[in-house]
Amino acid sequence: MGVIHGKINFENIESPYELFKSYCKKYNVVINQDDKEFKFIDTQVIPELKVYLENGIELNGWGGAITGMEKDDFEIQFGGITSELMQTEFKHHYDEYYGTE
Repeated sequence: MGVIHGKINFENIESPYELFKSYCKKYNVVINQDDKEFKFIDTQVIPELKVYLENGIELNGWGGAITGMEKDDFEIQFGGITSELMQTEFKHHYDEYYGTE
């Protein structure tokens, strides 16, 4: 099982910080760090978080953790990815870790 990470692209979301903070509070997700002044948040794994590939297929795994600051970017780290999916959809991550075949 592997882990992938990347920048989150938002559409029609005014405040990603508020979105993640309210979601975590509503569903009792642990927030490791929360800085209201800088609108920074770092969460533990959110098992119910749904992530979709560009082709619309839902990504399956353990879940994703979110880290980021509103004036910069937010990143997701998503764990529990099968090696087959890593090789096909995330080849750059796979090659970086295992080397090219």
